[in-house]
Amino acid sequence: MTTANIAHVIFLTTDVSSNKSLSRALPGRVFRQIALSDCSPEVAKKYVISHLENDVLDVAADPEMKKLTPHERRKDLEELDDCIGALGGRLTELGYLIRRMKTGESPKKAINEIIKQSASEILKMYLTTSEDNKWTPEQAWILIKALGAIKEGGMLRYNEVLLDDAFKSGGEGVIQALEQAELISIISSSNGRPEGIKPGRPVYQPAFQRLTEDKVLKSKIELSILNSLIKSASADIDKYEGELKLLGDLPKQPNEVMNRVRWLLAKLQASQAKVEQWEKETGLMKKLLQQEY
Repeated sequence: MTTANIAHVIFLTTDVSSNKSLSRALPGRVFRQIALSDCSPEVAKKYVISHLENDVLDVAADPEMKKLTPHERRKDLEELDDCIGALGGRLTELGYLIRRMKTGESPKKAINEIIKQSASEILKMYLTTSEDNKWTPEQAWILIKALGAIKEGGMLRYNEVLLDDAFKSGGEGVIQALEQAELISIISSSNGRPEGIKPGRPVYQPAFQRLTEDKVLKSKIELSILNSLIKSASADIDKYEGELKLLGDLPKQPNEVMNRVRWLLAKLQASQAKVEQWEKETGLMKKLLQQEY
């Protein structure tokens, strides 16, 4: 229908990589994308309250309560204003909140439990080693830590993330895999260029913060990151020392070589300083892991 110019075709999907499938089916075609965002906090609050309207409460003890709607009988609904923002406007999370509130939990307690459950799921799905994953726990942790530190509604710079040592090799593929797994969302500019990274779900923002507050988890993963950095820097030092030895074995030292020697010495010194700093940090983390549960 599209190739014959009979009609426009609209695909609705939750698959962030749907363009790949469409491109294979219709090569050479340009697909226009519109990302549907979560509903606003005001709409989310009305959605929750409308479902509480259907909740049946026992009002026999106080006939005056019959004059009020079910959601008006609750004294804790004013908490929703502070809680909805952390939960976001997705129907899945709002459904969890409604079910918990109908069992008698206050909005604050219900959302705290949802955030706690989300943090546990993130730990199991993204921060454990698996052969099926296209990312390492260390790469996922770097994004979780950075996103947990930004303000609600903020985002990371896409290209700045790629400059991190952990993403230098195949970084874009890793980020796309994490988006496909719904840990993060990639925000594109008006011309389609990736420009930012946000949590995959609004509720992940407070969940990320909770995970980064876990000292033992933080020390364990960052210890692994530091060990990788030390290994990489030590390999660079060996490379610089090897080249300096080759230059030192030359029968004559032309002036042109001295610039290279100075550059190698500066690189060697910088790498050695980094290794010494990282080893101090690993010592502190090992000490914490020996003391905390």
